[in-house]
Amino acid sequence: MTSRTATLVEAAEFRRAMGRFLTGVTVVTSYGPEGPYGTTVSSVTSVSLDPPMLLVCLGNRSHVSQVIGATGVFTVNVLGQEQAGLASRFAASDRPRGAAGFAGVPHRTGDAGTPVLHGAHTHLDCRVTQQITAGDHTVFIGEVTGTGCAPHTEPLGYHQGKFLSLR
Repeated sequence: MTSRTATLVEAAEFRRAMGRFLTGVTVVTSYGPEGPYGTTVSSVTSVSLDPPMLLVCLGNRSHVSQVIGATGVFTVNVLGQEQAGLASRFAASDRPRGAAGFAGVPHRTGDAGTPVLHGAHTHLDCRVTQQITAGDHTVFIGEVTGTGCAPHTEPLGYHQGKFLSLR
C-alpha cells in the first residue's frame, strides 16, 4: 500500500478558487456590552431541519465572533440586492465597532435581542449550540429560533469579488 502526502495549497490560491463559488451575502449581527455588532459573512449554510440549525464561520479575531461567543446568540441577515453598500460597510476592517458601527443603519432589535437590518431579504435568529475552532475561524452552529422574510425583495449574490443581483 502506497502512502500519499497531500500538499496544501497557498492561501491566495485557495482564496481565488473559493471566489469562483457563488454565495449569498449576509451580515451576521449580535448585541454586546458596547451595543450592536455586525460583520459581512458569506460562509453560512443550513445544517439540519429537525431541529432547524445553521452554521456561520467567523474569523477568530473578529469582534463579532467574540461577542457571539460571550452572548450565545446571533442573527443572520440575508441581504437584498439593494444592500451592497451595507455588505461593503460591514466588511470594512476599519469600520467603527459597537453602536458607532450601526450609526445611520436602519435596524430593529429582533426576538433574539440582536439587530435585524431593515430591508434584509430574510433574517434568521439563532441560539448557539456548538462552537468549533477550525484553523483561523470559529464555526458557530445555532438553532434557529425565529425567521422573517421581506416581501418583494431579491437576494444579493457575490462572485469573484463582485456583488450580483438576479435582475
